[in-house]
Amino acid sequence: MAEVPEHLLQRSAARRAALTGGEPPSAAVTPAESSGGGTPAAAAAPAAAPAKVTPTEPAFVEPVNKAAFERIAEVRRRRIPAWAMGVLAIVPLWGILYVGAFGPRPVEGEAISGSSVYGSTCASCHGGTGAGGVGPKLSGGEAVKTFSDAGGGRDAHIQWVITGSGGVKGKGYGDPDREGGQHIATTGGMPAFGGSLSQEEIDAVVDYERDGL
Repeated sequence: MAEVPEHLLQRSAARRAALTGGEPPSAAVTPAESSGGGTPAAAAAPAAAPAKVTPTEPAFVEPVNKAAFERIAEVRRRRIPAWAMGVLAIVPLWGILYVGAFGPRPVEGEAISGSSVYGSTCASCHGGTGAGGVGPKLSGGEAVKTFSDAGGGRDAHIQWVITGSGGVKGKGYGDPDREGGQHIATTGGMPAFGGSLSQEEIDAVVDYERDGL
């Protein structure tokens, strides 16, 4: 059913009132008129401004130094090779021999002490008293047993000090019938002192090894 407009309803009611002698209906009061003076209602208050947001700085992240990590990894991977351990083990002995071979020399004209030459050159291997160590025992007549008359005697002993065991490594030297068996030149063996000691020093130390120990 269609809705009848308000003004038509009011007009119809006024006619009925005129015909019946009643009072005409009062006009509808609009919201604007009821608010007084016919003026429109005040506008709504403006919305509050949004709160200001302070931006925060992002956290600083330390950059990764890839090159530094690679260097650290390389150092950790390095290992001392097995052969180097053997070299390091003999360095102290080599130093002792070097110092002994190239130690101070007696002043020309002074008597050469076989004991002094032995202490600076031979004691590191044969012991301070000739009791042996890296090298064989020389004291108690052992040097004479090795280089007895049958083994070449004093001359063979002097030659041994001059040339060392380089030419006879792994072979016997001295008296082949030596009591206790002939000495065998081992690896490393006897250094050659012909280039580091004078003939007088060699003679003195040989006499000391044969008669003084």
